[in-house]
Amino acid sequence: MLERAASQASTSGRENSQGYEISAPSGEPIQACQRPPNRVMRINDQRVYRRADQEMVGLAGGRPVYSIDYFTTVVTPRYLTALREEFRIPDDVDLVVPGENDIPSRLPPGYITLSVEYFRDGLCLPFHHYLRQALHRLNVAPAQLNANTYRILISCFILWTKHFAAELPFRAFQNLYKMNSAPSSSGFYYFQGFKGTFITGCPDSDKQFKHLWFYAGGRWLHGHLPYNDVPPSERVPLVFRRGYVWTRAPHIQEMTLAKVEALRELSDPERNQQGLLSRSSLEEHS
Repeated sequence: MLERAASQASTSGRENSQGYEISAPSGEPIQACQRPPNRVMRINDQRVYRRADQEMVGLAGGRPVYSIDYFTTVVTPRYLTALREEFRIPDDVDLVVPGENDIPSRLPPGYITLSVEYFRDGLCLPFHHYLRQALHRLNVAPAQLNANTYRILISCFILWTKHFAAELPFRAFQNLYKMNSAPSSSGFYYFQGFKGTFITGCPDSDKQFKHLWFYAGGRWLHGHLPYNDVPPSERVPLVFRRGYVWTRAPHIQEMTLAKVEALRELSDPERNQQGLLSRSSLEEHS
């Protein structure tokens, strides 16, 4: 059963759940007081057991098992209410707390799995049109990307637009980063720079986003169109799947390549994600 977030819940104070201390989205990061409990699931009549702090790769009953499915969420209705208010999420976007038996990779029709951490990394709802196009090209559901991938995607878009007054071509992004599948986290993907670190200031490790997942429904993809009416090139995958992985930079026009190299010559502070990411920056290009 899904528990819909209470629209009038209080946003102040902290709420403890499963050993975690939860602050408002604008407050301090969540601190784990203890490890989450072991997760036991039954998939296709097969009992699947794994500690919640371990990764899992493989199949259960012929169906994929993803590592994030073994992480219980600590998100509550009060927390989602605070998230809606701070990040100005419209009322026609549903924010839903998963039920006890729900898992991130299998969700109700029309819903997606998101993490609270994505919003701190620049995500907004409804999805920015560039993110819609990028996730469609990457062929992954939103929750298959870790927090740093959103920092990188959005920072690159803003940096390119700021310097060239045009939107970042996807093939130009592919000359900056390659996408790999995470070897120890089934179903997850991450970006790696072709010539070292391009977007600077990203944390080396940020795993708490796996404990902050919830469901989003309604007009989460496009503010004015239902999912099936959104152009095919902007339809974000709803279910977990095999992503589009590339290990070589594709050919691009010389003028575009020159712009890519010009951005690489910028100083580290100019390419720092903390200075690039803000809701106002995204709204300027919506």
